[in-house]
Amino acid sequence: MSISRHYTWESHAAAYIEAVRRTVDGYGPAKMKVAVPLDAIGRRLAKLNYFLITDIDNTLIGDENDRLDALLQMLDENRDRIGFGVATGRTVESAKEILEKFGVHAPDVVISSVGSEIYYGRHFHYGRGWESHISALWDREKIVGLLRDFPFLTYQKEETQRRFKISYNMEPEKDRLSMIHNRLLHNKCRYNLIYSHQKYLDILPYRASKGKAIRYLGYKWEIPLANFLVCGDSGNDEEMLRGEPKAVVVGNYHPELKKLKGMKNVYFAKNVCAGGIIEAIEKYQFLKI
Repeated sequence: MSISRHYTWESHAAAYIEAVRRTVDGYGPAKMKVAVPLDAIGRRLAKLNYFLITDIDNTLIGDENDRLDALLQMLDENRDRIGFGVATGRTVESAKEILEKFGVHAPDVVISSVGSEIYYGRHFHYGRGWESHISALWDREKIVGLLRDFPFLTYQKEETQRRFKISYNMEPEKDRLSMIHNRLLHNKCRYNLIYSHQKYLDILPYRASKGKAIRYLGYKWEIPLANFLVCGDSGNDEEMLRGEPKAVVVGNYHPELKKLKGMKNVYFAKNVCAGGIIEAIEKYQFLKI
């Protein structure tokens, strides 16, 4: 009797319907309001077929910002055809602050914390789909514990740490990266390690990075990767600059990107920061396609 009561198809269906009912009941009018702007950005992204995504520091914004207004005007004039996004090592809060400081309108997409988070639209709606995608086999506490006894690693301030990003400062020296890899791999950790500017070490889920986030966006919104223009200046941009998207390395790039010279679809601009992005737009005729 007990088995037939709990394990028939009828009882299973009844339990499923009840679970759905409880979920629907939890979304009254007050909670549904937040979906309106998200629907708006979703409709916009669904119509776009081209996208420009740029790093912020020393790429979009830097010591020379005389071409920033010109770039923003170009993007605004072509807004109906081309999306605008940023991909940054900054947290979303920090990214929002610096964009507002320099008069940059809210991007369609913010890929923040080196690709471990995605936000949409002017209301910065958190991308839970991306979180679900990257969370597999991620064990933050385990990794932090395994690396705690390495004296050459300095755990960064708490405000830079994220659920899916562990950040350290580390001066370069032979074998340090291999020591970290050996420790983590020996303990069956799944991760992605990014070292940039010869001092910043970020450890992310193995599915997360700026480049992987862009590929995710292309798949989710059905935008061909060849229709992206990505812009960067340093090592944590390297992965997103490789592959199918059109890419530009701005003139004030960090030497760690020299290895990309000669690669297909990677253009090294002469101009710096926003001027280098404009140069690449003209090189690729990105506004005329």
